[in-house]
Amino acid sequence: MPLITDYHQVKEAYQEAAELGVAFPVFCMEDRETLEAVLAAGLELGHEVGVEDLPLIPAWTIRYPGRGQMTLLTACGNPVLGTRLMFSDLEAFMGENSPYRRLRVMPHLDHAFPWLDGDILEDFAHRFASIMYDASEKPFAENVHLTARYVEKVRGRVVVEGAVDEIFEAGGAGQKNELTTVARAREFLRETGVDILVPNVGTEHRSTAEEVRYHSDRAREISTAVGKILCLHGTSSVKAEYLPGLPADGFIKINVFTTLAVHGGQALARQVLDNLGNIFDEEQLRALVDQGVLGPRVLAADHGENRLPLKPKLNVVANPLRRDAWWGAVKERCKDFLRVFNYAAYGK
Repeated sequence: MPLITDYHQVKEAYQEAAELGVAFPVFCMEDRETLEAVLAAGLELGHEVGVEDLPLIPAWTIRYPGRGQMTLLTACGNPVLGTRLMFSDLEAFMGENSPYRRLRVMPHLDHAFPWLDGDILEDFAHRFASIMYDASEKPFAENVHLTARYVEKVRGRVVVEGAVDEIFEAGGAGQKNELTTVARAREFLRETGVDILVPNVGTEHRSTAEEVRYHSDRAREISTAVGKILCLHGTSSVKAEYLPGLPADGFIKINVFTTLAVHGGQALARQVLDNLGNIFDEEQLRALVDQGVLGPRVLAADHGENRLPLKPKLNVVANPLRRDAWWGAVKERCKDFLRVFNYAAYGK
């Protein structure tokens, strides 16, 4: 089916999820392999639960300083070109010949800073199901003013997410990670009219540090005051045992990125390590052993996937095997999140 971008259809999907006790994992990405892994995860889980049109949210940033994903999609680094290519891939994946065509896909623009991504916020708003308009690094009053002005401009056309307080980057020097108060969350929602609210409940982007603590109690206090319209950023700093409780804490939308990159990158590295004898010839491998870079086991016929003679083999040095290593690992990780955030409820 076509991408779901109609405002009312998107709101209905969120309402349905809230009633089922489901939270949408928002899978952030910067490459086609991850995009297809997200779709494949939804397709496979849909087969498991008996539902062919599960809702999915692929997402990306544009020039976000934390990680401008559309500047990374292409080697030339053009973020507008990256955005066009991402939509082109999405539309092809939802076309009539695609196995993914029955999924309900709602593309999301994440961390759009108006002073960096104004062109995307203006020119591409109609192509997204939802947009995170992020002015959170500005003083609160300015954040409210800028966000409210954008909400008014796109009202009824795209679901808008706004951040009450800044969610800090892990390891940022001299930064304080202060929790959002209930009063400030109420004020932000009242003054801006956003559809989805991002509070700071202790998480940090790209963090796994032990000292970072997710404050479930504060999330529940906020959601009790404003409704189950919360989005969590910094999910990588939430301990695994707390993840299943996030929908009950009021989160309808939960951002996921770092863990996908870690699982995909590690799977790719393992695929390469297992195939060193199919990527390098024997002379090259011996040179790496002599340099102390590799151990002598890489020369053995029974190391990993080695096949004699030790030399580059086209099906190994070409991209598809590495693509599939990344794709497979990320797909399984996405399925983990779909399960933990209660997607089985769609089949009941």
